[in-house]
Amino acid sequence: MKYRRRGTIEALQWTGKNKAEVKAFASQFALFDHADVDGDGTLDSVLKVRTAEKIVPAQNGDYLVRGEKGDFLLVKKADFEREWEQA
Repeated sequence: MKYRRRGTIEALQWTGKNKAEVKAFASQFALFDHADVDGDGTLDSVLKVRTAEKIVPAQNGDYLVRGEKGDFLLVKKADFEREWEQA
């Protein structure tokens, strides 16, 4: 999906269940681990995003944003939705 603020960006929301979609969108910038996040005894996908500065863990609902130079950053859901609208 595309979103706009002052310009248009590409972004994708991490739902905890869209691993394939995130891999296709962010390729080598999306790193996955597995843990029992919700305590139900099954392993869930845990996303970490390689940004320009460091590797950042994502929470369900966070947005992966592709920067102008092809880099990625992670934006909390509330911050993203306050600043951007769907184009």
